[in-house]
Amino acid sequence: MTDPRPNVVGVRFRNAGAIEYFHSAGMRLEVGESVLVETNSGPELARVVIAPDQIVVNELGSENLHPILRLATDDDLRHADDLATRAQELLTEARELAADADLQGRVDRADFALDGERLTFLVSGEDRPNQREFVRRASEAFGVRASVRYLGARDRAKLAGGYGICGRELCCSNWLTTFPSVSIRHAKDQELPLNPEKISGLCGRLLCCLSYEEEGYKEMRKSLPKMGQRCSTPTGEGKVVSLNVLKRQVTLNVDGERIEVGDRDLGLVVRWDPSSKSAEPPPSMTRAEAIEQGLMEPEPEEEPVAVSVAMPEAAPIELGRGPDESAGRGRGRPGKRRGGRGRQGGGPRPDPSPPERKASEPPKGRVFRRASSESQSGTGADGPGPQPPPAADGQQGKAPRRRNRRRRGGGSESGSGGAGS
Repeated sequence: MTDPRPNVVGVRFRNAGAIEYFHSAGMRLEVGESVLVETNSGPELARVVIAPDQIVVNELGSENLHPILRLATDDDLRHADDLATRAQELLTEARELAADADLQGRVDRADFALDGERLTFLVSGEDRPNQREFVRRASEAFGVRASVRYLGARDRAKLAGGYGICGRELCCSNWLTTFPSVSIRHAKDQELPLNPEKISGLCGRLLCCLSYEEEGYKEMRKSLPKMGQRCSTPTGEGKVVSLNVLKRQVTLNVDGERIEVGDRDLGLVVRWDPSSKSAEPPPSMTRAEAIEQGLMEPEPEEEPVAVSVAMPEAAPIELGRGPDESAGRGRGRPGKRRGGRGRQGGGPRPDPSPPERKASEPPKGRVFRRASSESQSGTGADGPGPQPPPAADGQQGKAPRRRNRRRRGGGSESGSGGAGS
């Protein structure tokens, strides 16, 4: 298997074409030199890409190789250019012959052999009806031995050349010698948008570059959990709902909450069994251990805000103070009203809880004041929304301002009562 072949040389007939091997016939050849080789279609001009001393493994078996005739001269290169120009000129007439012969497909290119006696037409298409009729007419019209070779969609793009969506020359026209096998699965594994315009090349087929990074994605996925994998975390068991292979980021669903886990926590904080999706995940560290090791950040605790709730129905009623006494005290000292709140209907007055009672009760978080029917109509003791408890020595609030406006307008009962007294 390791038998060297010092007499074997590799050549190419066109750029990014397949490498074919010939016998060097004892000549010392260098890479980049132009040579004449013997083929089944006659002598052809080729370029050396593998020197005889660069082949160290025998992969050709014992097949007989065609020999290299000689090095190409300047006359050979000029003659090849003249034949290429002539083939380009007769391409229009060849297409008309193909249309008359009802040849299916498009004649894309014509190539002359170096001796000028053979002409090969490259036709893009799948069907091959009326091929013989076209070959007969072309041979009679051009005075050569004509033949037809069909091209696929990728071969046609390679022959035409161009630039891809990456802005670079097409790989098939530049350096790609064989077409890799590409499927839509490659685009799904790389999380690419399944838009034909985004993942298709000029040939209309899937991009060949989708296969370049496939092996890398497979290696990276081996160290990540699979979609739907059961994982154990310090906050409970979760399920993988999303993966980002390039960022190595996993999104888990833990008790209905989506949690994104980075690469630094995979395998340490988040653990899973790679053997099966439904397997029981290995036990994870506790939340306290994760916080102690600095792998998780503790949740910030908000300071509870205690707000008393004044319920008119359950508030104690001060005995001995009816509506008349309250109104009389209001008429006697209008500016020293306790509590800073005016009452027109003489309803029950809420008694604020003493400070020692609030201090003894544990805070229960944020509590909002519930609005009563009287406060919604504008006559209650308390308004809607959270409000601080009334102070013992009087407090200037919204109620005294309403009382002053009523006194200036002279339309309220308390204002008229004060004037009468």
